[in-house]
Amino acid sequence: MRIAKFKITKPMTLGLSALSLAMTVFSGLLTQVRAQSEITFRGNYDYIQITPIVQFLPPNGDKVDNTRGGASRAEIKCSQDQAYRPPLRVLLPASNQGLTVATHPTFLVYLPKTSAPRVHFTLRDENNRGVYQTTLPIVKTGGIVSISLPEEQPPLELGKTYQWSVALICQLAQTDIPFASGKVRRVAINSALSSQLDNNNLLQQASSYGQAGIWYESLVILAQLRKTRPDDQVITDNWLQLLNSVGLEEIAAEPLL
Repeated sequence: MRIAKFKITKPMTLGLSALSLAMTVFSGLLTQVRAQSEITFRGNYDYIQITPIVQFLPPNGDKVDNTRGGASRAEIKCSQDQAYRPPLRVLLPASNQGLTVATHPTFLVYLPKTSAPRVHFTLRDENNRGVYQTTLPIVKTGGIVSISLPEEQPPLELGKTYQWSVALICQLAQTDIPFASGKVRRVAINSALSSQLDNNNLLQQASSYGQAGIWYESLVILAQLRKTRPDDQVITDNWLQLLNSVGLEEIAAEPLL
C-alpha cells in the first residue's frame, strides 16, 4: 500500500504566513481598542462630579421640642396685622436647638409680613444672663433674615448652651408680643470634619457640616449660596430638602432677605 505524501508548496506557505500576519494585526487592533475603551472610560469616570446632597443628621441625644421655638407666642400677632401664615419662626430642627463651631455664629429667622417696624434679638447664657441684644429694622414684605453675633462681642464658650430669641416690636404698645426662641451650643471641630472642610466647594462644606450634626454652619452656608446664586437649581433643591427634612417646609420657599 502506498502512503500518500503531501508536499507543502510555496503558495501554501505564503497563505499560512498571510493568515498569521492577519491574526497578529487583528489581535493588535483588538488590544488597542480595549486599551482605548479603558482609557475613555477611566477618563470619563475621573471627570464625573457627584453633586453633594446636604442632609442633617441630628446629634445623639437630641429630642423633639414640642414648643417649636415658642410657637404659642409666635402665633400671637401685632394688633394691626392679619393672622401670620406662616408665623414668626426660628430656623432650627425639631429639637429646637443646634450645634455650632463658630465663636460668633449667625442665626436665621423667618419674619412674617407685619406692621412691626423692628425686631428685637436677645442672646442669654446658661444662667439667663444677657450676653448680647440688638434691635433691627424689618422688611415689610416678610422673609428669612440673618442675625450675627458681632465679632467685637465676647465669643461663645466651648461646651456652653445659650438661649436666643426674637420678638416683634409692634407699633402699638402690647403686653403680649410675637416671640420665638431657640438654643445654640458651641462645640469643638474634630479632625475628621476639619479635613473635609479643606474642600473649597461650599456645597460640599454644607454637606459635611450636616453629616456631622452641625446645624448652624450647614444652614448658613446653604442660605448664603441660595442668596448669591438664586437661579442654581441644585442649590435650591438642597435648600428645600434640608428645611423639609426638619419640619420647616412651611417656610422653605420664603425669600432670603
